Amino acid sequence: MNDIPESPNTGSRRLLITFGADLDHSNMDYLVRTLLKPYVSETLQTDYTHPVLRKGAELVLNLETFDTSPGRPFERYFAEDYHLTQAQLDGFLYKFRQLKGTHVFGNPNVRGHAEAVRGELEFSFLITHTLGGEALYVHYAGQTEGDGDKIALRLIPLLPPEERHLLMPIDEIEPLRQQRLQAWIDRLLGLDLGLSPGSAPESAGL
Repeated sequence: MNDIPESPNTGSRRLLITFGADLDHSNMDYLVRTLLKPYVSETLQTDYTHPVLRKGAELVLNLETFDTSPGRPFERYFAEDYHLTQAQLDGFLYKFRQLKGTHVFGNPNVRGHAEAVRGELEFSFLITHTLGGEALYVHYAGQTEGDGDKIALRLIPLLPPEERHLLMPIDEIEPLRQQRLQAWIDRLLGLDLGLSPGSAPESAGL
């Protein structure tokens, strides 16, 4: 999906999330450098939900990108506040929506982690919520100990690009959420030539 919905009227802060495999980082960097960087603020906001805007600005934009191909840039730009007018945001979106990836507006106040254990392997996921009512889960390397990360980083490239993340309803009940995470991990482990079909480690819970 390359279309970006209209900018939501959700207060002064907007979060634009882009995810996908092998994103176009060169052109993304160019757009950020030329259209957003001139309006970046280094001032620490004391109230994240209700930021103090620069004179002339109408909103603060945060940009979060998740490249689901291991070894590619991950979690970029997120810490920077871009103070824009609505017209400047619209101009950026016009060009940005032409780049590869799925682009959605997210809830700037939701960011979390989930961990799943399969046998002796532990896997970590970063969670964000879209304004379309979905929770986005992406593998979050470097958050656990053991061999889970090493295995995931080796096997994720073997998944089709559209299967390198998970989307589920925000209000998904816990047992189904666990099942979806475990099924994703089992699908991943099943790609390992060292595992025969159906030999993924048994669940130890979340």
